[in-house]
Amino acid sequence: MNVRFENTSKTYKLSRSVEVKALRGVSASISQGESVAVVGPSGAGKSTLLHMAGLMDKPSGGSVFLDGEDVSAYSDNRTSAIRRGKIGFIFQMHYLLPEFTVLENVLIPVWDKRKKIIADAKNLLGSLGLSERLNHLPSELSGGEQQRVALSRALISEPSLVLADEPTGNLDRETGTMVENLMLSECKRRNATLIVVTHNPELAAKAGRIISMRDGLIEN
Repeated sequence: MNVRFENTSKTYKLSRSVEVKALRGVSASISQGESVAVVGPSGAGKSTLLHMAGLMDKPSGGSVFLDGEDVSAYSDNRTSAIRRGKIGFIFQMHYLLPEFTVLENVLIPVWDKRKKIIADAKNLLGSLGLSERLNHLPSELSGGEQQRVALSRALISEPSLVLADEPTGNLDRETGTMVENLMLSECKRRNATLIVVTHNPELAAKAGRIISMRDGLIEN
């Protein structure tokens, strides 16, 4: 998926007299199949930019384009359909449902067609080294295994855009490196666009391009 921000701004109104300008007219283009790391200090606007690309929030000004379409003013139903079918999300916390098994957690985004896609889910989990964990609950997994399940869940619908927000921030370095490499290789194999927000310079260096942000603006 191609992603383009055109003079995109976002202002959060905290009270009648207090506003926070999270994005201040950002313009950038990300091509299909590209991997991009978004870096910068806390409060730079990184996660807000990610939320705009993932249709989790709407800009206060400017536009966001996905595959050439201005999605800024799409209805909630339309944006939900795009998120469900074309976008995969990976967060710092895995957000697995504790009462569901590993396999069930992965199938949640495609629950309406789970019977048809269950073999794909098993193959995907197997490719990430989780074949022996299909019927385990999240509480029975290590942190690295939980995040690999979250990665599988993000990829199960074959998204053309994958968005990751500090995906290995809660993992030790060795485990984090393994998850990072799997995320990058799986997105590359699928030709999926990857945008990852990170404070980790080692992860950022693995991406094809780095976008540096500060005070709601892109620096480079």
